Amino acid sequence: MSISDITIQLPLENTTLIFAVVLLVILFSPLLLHRLRIPYIVGLIFAGILLGPKAFNILANDESFHLFGNVGILYILFLAGIDMDMNDFRRNRVKGMIFGLFTFSIPIIIGTFSSLYILHFSLMTSLLLAAMYSSQTLVAYPITGRYGVSQNRAVNITVGGTILTDTLMLMLLAIIAGLCKGTLTNWFMVVWVIKIICFGLIVLFVFPIIARAFMKRFEDQILQFIFVLAMVFLGAFLAQLAGLEGVLGSFMVGISLNRLVPKVSPLKHRLEFVGNALFIPFFLIGVGMMIDYKVLFSGYEALLVAGVMAVVAITSKWLAATFTRLTCKLSKDEGLMIFGLSNAHAVATLAAVMVGYNIILGQNPDGTPVRLLNDHVLNGTIIMILLSCIISSFVTEKAARRLAFAGKSNDESDKEIRERILIPISNPETIDRLMELAVMMKTAPFKQPLYALTVVDDTANESRGTGEKLLERAAKIAAATDNTIEQLVRYDVNVASGIIHTVKEHNISDIIIGLHRKTKITESFLGQMVDSLQKSMNRSIFIYKPTQPLGTTSQVVVFFPEKAELELGFQRCYEHIHHIAKQADASLVFYASRETEEKLKILADLQRHKAPSFYHKMEGWGDIANCIKQVRNNDLVVLVAGRKSTISYNPLFEELFVTVTNAVINNSQLIIFPEQFGFQSETDERFSVLNNPAPVFEELKKPRKWLDVFTKK
Repeated sequence: MSISDITIQLPLENTTLIFAVVLLVILFSPLLLHRLRIPYIVGLIFAGILLGPKAFNILANDESFHLFGNVGILYILFLAGIDMDMNDFRRNRVKGMIFGLFTFSIPIIIGTFSSLYILHFSLMTSLLLAAMYSSQTLVAYPITGRYGVSQNRAVNITVGGTILTDTLMLMLLAIIAGLCKGTLTNWFMVVWVIKIICFGLIVLFVFPIIARAFMKRFEDQILQFIFVLAMVFLGAFLAQLAGLEGVLGSFMVGISLNRLVPKVSPLKHRLEFVGNALFIPFFLIGVGMMIDYKVLFSGYEALLVAGVMAVVAITSKWLAATFTRLTCKLSKDEGLMIFGLSNAHAVATLAAVMVGYNIILGQNPDGTPVRLLNDHVLNGTIIMILLSCIISSFVTEKAARRLAFAGKSNDESDKEIRERILIPISNPETIDRLMELAVMMKTAPFKQPLYALTVVDDTANESRGTGEKLLERAAKIAAATDNTIEQLVRYDVNVASGIIHTVKEHNISDIIIGLHRKTKITESFLGQMVDSLQKSMNRSIFIYKPTQPLGTTSQVVVFFPEKAELELGFQRCYEHIHHIAKQADASLVFYASRETEEKLKILADLQRHKAPSFYHKMEGWGDIANCIKQVRNNDLVVLVAGRKSTISYNPLFEELFVTVTNAVINNSQLIIFPEQFGFQSETDERFSVLNNPAPVFEELKKPRKWLDVFTKK
């Protein structure tokens, strides 16, 4: 094709140029509006208005935008489901239902009466308009991810309430449409309910089984990414077959796969990146292209309808958020977040208005159709969508910024100083799993790097080249989760000596190594290197034997030795175990003595995001053979051990390791030797109380008083 053959006409027809224009809009909208403190979502919607057929007609609102826009809204709801902290969601499910009922019933009541007595519409038209007011679209949800508050309880409450109100709205919409068309029968309702039940059972129970089996069998990140996308759109299609909106299906898929996609993992990062960089911006631009600003100048009646619709929709959502905040005793910023997220109207609202617009009730004398919703309502809906999306973006941005500032941990800088994780790398077969554990175990902020080490002989140039390749691979894995890694190459006489010197030079707090394969009868179970590390340093040592991805873990089963609570590193050990369970969205099962159990419960009470925890009494290590029988498939087995000469040490540890490993050979296993020095200062009262046995045993009889001392700042 020559240059003379290329012609530019409006709207653009050259697909390459269309895609280039859209990408430039996605690129420059946030940059241009950032200084004006205008949310980028608003910028994309305005860009759609200006470039769309209602303004400069540069881009046509054709099938490509419909396709990408549909994918974008499905992606928004899927990310909402996959981002949810399921433990927090379960704790707040009642609050979510309360908000769902408020955000459905208040718009229904206000919308019906305002349409009847202000706009003078019929009862059916008024009910359909009220149903439109009750719907909401999480257009501003990506903002919560940018500020790191997507797991805040206010966000979880809003997401849960959104699903409830949209489901009720769609049911009301189906009933109104059925009454107007005369198709609503008892048999129709029975079949519909059966379809919904079948859809829910398939997505919530069958999908996770298929996904877990796939991810355990295929560990390639690209295959897993494509598989998850396929599940999302299959779930959306099944929802449509059941008579529901596809967005509900994509959200349910997000919920069902939530446990299988760790919060910090390359797969999660890829899912968010593709959605936020491409699909969701396409959807927002498409929303803008549907808006016709000219309706503002089409007459008094159009302005009246648009004004009433916008005021009722926004006011009713504010009232619902306010009542929820007061009823559930939430903070003002959390109430603001609920209002911001729930205020936007888009997909479900458009679906409702198009259903009403396409219902023909008869004909006017001039032959024009009498529609359930007229042209003024259709134009008013577009204005309502524009205003609600703009307000939603501004309010959500403001609330997210406040919640992010309030949620900053005061000890983040302390964590950066005292948490430095080292991963010695030598085996290419285990590097992926060791890095996965390091990323999920890390509690410090992302800017704190991980440390990867390869130890080579001074004369082995070939070994150095192999080690550097492994370090590059580790860096790629870390980068896929937005983590940085410091690559260390050390020359030393042996691996143990190299690790010991590196720990001292870089003030490492935790070492993660793979479980060695015993090749000699005289070797210990853990190997000579681990024995040397235990004798020469007091840092935490994590010995990992992976058999499956951590994301497929359903429970973290932990065995504590007697008097483990008296060890200096007990608190840090618990924090790491809890963080792994939280990232994997797995429950915690502890086997420990009564004294250790009480300490664990106190530490659990201090966690902001608690993982479900279950406690079982273990009568010493001699009882471990019976306890290990309770381990199920997909459980991560954790053994907490003590070093020689420490208070929790047991001479049977070596034998116990062999017994447990043979009993759960198909499960991933983690052996932990807690630190023996601690980074906290001696004046840290919390730490001294927890690890000083004298006050512990005196105050165990007064648990509430001890808890007060423990939590004292």
